[in-house]
Amino acid sequence: MGQQVSRTVFDSLLAKTHVEHALIQPDERHNNIPIALATLVFLNATADQLRAVYESEGAELVSWSPSPENITDKETRAQFLGDERHIPTPLYAAYYTIRFQRAYLTYFSMENGRFAGNAKALAMSHLLTGAKPLIYGLFGGLGRPLVFLSDALELQTAVLVVQSLTLASVDWTEPIYDLLTSPQPPGQAGEARLSPEEIIGRLAYDGRFSGVMKSGPGFQGVANIFMNPSAKSAIVEYLHLLDCRDLTATLQRLSRLSVLLLCGTHKPGAPAFDFYLAHLPTFINSVRVLLVNFQETRHQIILVRGLLLLVVLVYITQLRPVVNPTLLLSIEIPPENGGWNAIFEQSRAARDGSSAALREKYNDMQLLRTLRSLWELGKEDDQGGRQHLQAAWKLASQWQKWTGRGDDREETLNIRL
Repeated sequence: MGQQVSRTVFDSLLAKTHVEHALIQPDERHNNIPIALATLVFLNATADQLRAVYESEGAELVSWSPSPENITDKETRAQFLGDERHIPTPLYAAYYTIRFQRAYLTYFSMENGRFAGNAKALAMSHLLTGAKPLIYGLFGGLGRPLVFLSDALELQTAVLVVQSLTLASVDWTEPIYDLLTSPQPPGQAGEARLSPEEIIGRLAYDGRFSGVMKSGPGFQGVANIFMNPSAKSAIVEYLHLLDCRDLTATLQRLSRLSVLLLCGTHKPGAPAFDFYLAHLPTFINSVRVLLVNFQETRHQIILVRGLLLLVVLVYITQLRPVVNPTLLLSIEIPPENGGWNAIFEQSRAARDGSSAALREKYNDMQLLRTLRSLWELGKEDDQGGRQHLQAAWKLASQWQKWTGRGDDREETLNIRL
């Protein structure tokens, strides 16, 4: 009964923020309510906890602004992707890139009516069609459209599909589209395919990325990569070197790599957890959810290469830290009550408990989403998921705050000099 009540409250609050709050705010912040609500539903939160996070996340959000033009068909849908034709100067880029979000939302809402609320049919009709299929837009906006879409299909809610397609259009990033559609470089056809960890191992010492991130860590600096021809060329090479012969196996290797990047890149004796690297398990879980919904292998390969692209971009923007597996593999799992139930029971108790520090920790939606993604990936891991559980216990025992956003005096990862 409790889960039914929570789901009813989830649907109500999701519909409310869908109507009242813009997905991207004037200061470029995203509306985190949909992902926060979905995260709590996945973790069997109570109705009161859903209402509490809605009030907390929605306190400073503003409503939609009218768009200057309507979007009425796939031609105008393609015309305003990323609003790239309406950016006169870098100074006003942030304002101009969000001004069509209301028009996109209205258009995809109308499309939802045409498909009678069939979330999967709505998604596929736009992800795989048009001059620039929106499957490539899933990897813009730090992968947020990707996560929205996988949540939509898991929860079977068309509202999240509408929001995902809107973000895929508004956050459309032309350099990402170019990287994913660039042909295989000449002379590469005979090279051996590489695993994800082999690619990161090579990339860590690739001189073509040296000095690219001049302003320190933070995904907000990804434009430095896009503006560097040598770096872009190197990324295209790595994307085509990825072994895509067994996509399930490749996804599992990406999963285990993401765990190491999250928990094995800090300085020994100084635990630190990077905010952007923490997104990687969620991206991988999202592609895992989506992969079975795409029938053609070529579309599945786009998803997996797009996933690798996100991993590569995040790793570079976070200054290519040293990966030390011992920092994760040395974590001991409690011999009693050391399973996933203990992890999530701890988080549930803390959110309603008397400890302010623990309450703040487990009300961090990025932390909760990361734990949930680790759990899901661990269940699918063909090696038993022990590394995923070790990562969860490391976060539970050592996480205090996120690093890697470029803030003053924040902890730094183990960066090569």
